[in-house]
Amino acid sequence: MADVKLFVCCHERQSVPVHPLLVPLQVGTALAGERFPGFAHDDGGENISAKNRSYCELTGQYWTWKNVTAGWYGFFHYRRYLYPDPDARLPYIVRREPDLDELGYDRFPGLIEQYDMVLPKGEDMRVSVREHYAQAHRAADLALAEELVRAVHPEMGQALDAYLNGTVQYFGNIFIMSRDVFHDHCSWLFPLLEAFDEEVSDPLPRTDGYIAERLLGVYAEYRRNELRTLELPRVHFYTGGEYVKKRALNILLPPGTRRRAAVKGIMGRDG
Repeated sequence: MADVKLFVCCHERQSVPVHPLLVPLQVGTALAGERFPGFAHDDGGENISAKNRSYCELTGQYWTWKNVTAGWYGFFHYRRYLYPDPDARLPYIVRREPDLDELGYDRFPGLIEQYDMVLPKGEDMRVSVREHYAQAHRAADLALAEELVRAVHPEMGQALDAYLNGTVQYFGNIFIMSRDVFHDHCSWLFPLLEAFDEEVSDPLPRTDGYIAERLLGVYAEYRRNELRTLELPRVHFYTGGEYVKKRALNILLPPGTRRRAAVKGIMGRDG
């Protein structure tokens, strides 16, 4: 089996299936009142664990970048995984729990080895990335991040415009990258976020995580022609009444459709 590590980032105690590929990772450990047993923790070695309230799962990505050696690095959330179905029609499905047999995880290692970068299946929000961000968050934050990218990496201007003007988004800071691509991405991303932090006088919670989510799309757009890239669907896990509600929503208003986008727009909710 290839040297693949898929880190499942958890900020609260969750059950992560036992599988050779999956590594449970507690993020924001430096701010937590307990250390989850059986988990890796993002507060050892060189780390930014204490920044978790703004960086979210990125504190786990930073810790992994600085402290873990692997051939491929992947990042999931405790409620959101990728699953190996390249032919999936929808960007994500809803399930009650991670059933790795049902999701076909035995096919994952051989699939991952063929690619440099695996992204979540793009979701067409029917409005531009800029407009969508402004509907859900503070538009000035994305504008500042865009300004910093143009100043520090002017060669990425075309990719920046293509992604931010487009309507297809990669959500969740979820991906799998080969070692070289992952290290290149982190070396590019985290200095930009540090510069962003220095410019913002009134930061809002989780903003660095939201900005990084959009910058992943910019990075992917910039390197798409030189990297072997695959898009895979996500699976979202819910329990109880929340599962019933989300499953019904996805049947009535499938993600990525114009009908769903129209309803979301009317209700003013993030996608």
